[in-house]
Amino acid sequence: MKSFSKVLAKFSKVWMLALLCVLFLGVKAEAATGTVNGVKQTNHTYNAVLLEWKNATGDVNGYKVEWCKDTSFQGTTYGSSTEPITKVEYAIQGLAAGSDYYVRVSAIDSNGELGTPSAPLQVVTAPIGKVAGLTQTKAEAKNISLGWKKFNKANCYLVAYKKVGSTAQAQVKTVTKTSYKIASKAADSTFAVMVYPARKSKAGYVANAYGEDVAGAYMSTLPKKVTGVKMLYGGYGGNSQAGYVTFTWKPSGAADGYEYEIYGNNGKKIVKKAVKGYNQKMLIKNSKLKNDQFMKIRVRGYVQVGKAKKYGPWSDATWFAKFVAKQKGALVSNKASDGIRFSWAKTAGAKDYSVYLSRTANGKYTKVATTKGTSCVVKKLGGAPISTGYYYYYVVANKKVGKKVIQSDDTWYGSFRITTSYYY
Repeated sequence: MKSFSKVLAKFSKVWMLALLCVLFLGVKAEAATGTVNGVKQTNHTYNAVLLEWKNATGDVNGYKVEWCKDTSFQGTTYGSSTEPITKVEYAIQGLAAGSDYYVRVSAIDSNGELGTPSAPLQVVTAPIGKVAGLTQTKAEAKNISLGWKKFNKANCYLVAYKKVGSTAQAQVKTVTKTSYKIASKAADSTFAVMVYPARKSKAGYVANAYGEDVAGAYMSTLPKKVTGVKMLYGGYGGNSQAGYVTFTWKPSGAADGYEYEIYGNNGKKIVKKAVKGYNQKMLIKNSKLKNDQFMKIRVRGYVQVGKAKKYGPWSDATWFAKFVAKQKGALVSNKASDGIRFSWAKTAGAKDYSVYLSRTANGKYTKVATTKGTSCVVKKLGGAPISTGYYYYYVVANKKVGKKVIQSDDTWYGSFRITTSYYY
């Protein structure tokens, strides 16, 4: 029997001979083809998906991509690439919209043999169409709730929203329900809201119709408290008796319209009405808005949520009065030095009345009298006795509310000449 040392010496010679062949005769051993890793979906359309993966190790002469509706990779939905793919990306086309598929990638060695395929990856295509029934369901001071109808072939939805007038990028959220609540930090605001049907894979990729046909609507939080309410004019077209009053206030950034209530001096409600829209000022016409009393108005904004109006808080009450009714001026006698008597109708709620006089219609008006009655005699203007010619005047009723004095409208006036009767 050969000794162990002789056998080992012979084996060493054979090993050395093989090594020399590799080094000097160019004999090369190919590494085994590795498994493809890092397969992921990177893009989509309605009927296509784009894949990427990492380069496999070892003997790689290309890649093969397979896809199917299930992980058996068999049946009528099975498909595969027909030629070796030389890149680490591939677009699968001709797929069904709004659907799930499984894909796997195998490396091909230099002999055309397939390596071990990657683990099956679920990929998704985008649904076609837009959601129906998108509507606002609730409005709160800083929140907006919305809902829509379930969309066939969508297992999730993208909700995109942006405050109107903001330069910030739209917020985009993925939701699985057919409802969503926008928690806004911006009160009294309107948002442009869009909802897209989408499909999400088990790996977390979302395929959607973003930028295509979309359901969209404007939705608002509740309006903030209305401020700055004031009367502009107590009449319309020169007619002080027609029941017209024009108001203005600081507009809301969210309101679809406004509701107002007007109360008489006795505290009884005169009118209540909701008006859609608002263009810096609001003309109110109602025959109950008489020239014989102080009144107060309060205003609140609303947003339309479905068929219902949802209101913000009421403004503080603002007192106002129209023109002092039936202003008159007449000579006391045929002597100018005796002055002119003015008289007017009573305005309920007035503390007193002030009379203003001028020699020109558009000139400076001087307060010439203040009285608690409804008439007075004026003998001088600016220290000068009344003389022949035209005089222009108006009367305002004054009401004290707290520390403030509220005056009736003073934008309408008449003129007269002391040598004749009063002219309107």
